[in-house]
Amino acid sequence: MIPLLFDVGASEFLVIILLAVILFGPEKLPELVKKAARVIKYLRRVANSATDSLKSELGPEYADLTAADLNPKRLLQRTVLGDVDLADLQTQVGASTQQIAESMTQIDQQPEDLADRQSESDEVDDDLATQVADDSDEEPDNQVPAESEGLIDLPSL
Repeated sequence: MIPLLFDVGASEFLVIILLAVILFGPEKLPELVKKAARVIKYLRRVANSATDSLKSELGPEYADLTAADLNPKRLLQRTVLGDVDLADLQTQVGASTQQIAESMTQIDQQPEDLADRQSESDEVDDDLATQVADDSDEEPDNQVPAESEGLIDLPSL
């Protein structure tokens, strides 16, 4: 079976023709076919006119636009990816995924080193905290020399 227009096979097409002959009769059928041909020509002109106006409105980067390019998937691929080859992009993503997996295995193999670094960092934090506490225990000198009298006591803050 040979598919014709709109996924209609040859047998379905013959059934449609037979129904048209029965419904309209052999006298009116040639006239209806002519009218159908005129409607199809008119629709093609309208579609071509719309395509041409769309091309002119969108600019020179869409000069080679076809009706198949108006498929949302193709249009998105064309506008977002441009000239990027999807096979190259998939290869690059695969390589990046592999590098990430290798890095993750290296991280999993070295947990002791990370634990040691964390404990060293905790010790440094503790040392800094004790130094800050020791420094805050000392009373600051709140006396400022005056020009004529020597020292003036300032209230502590």
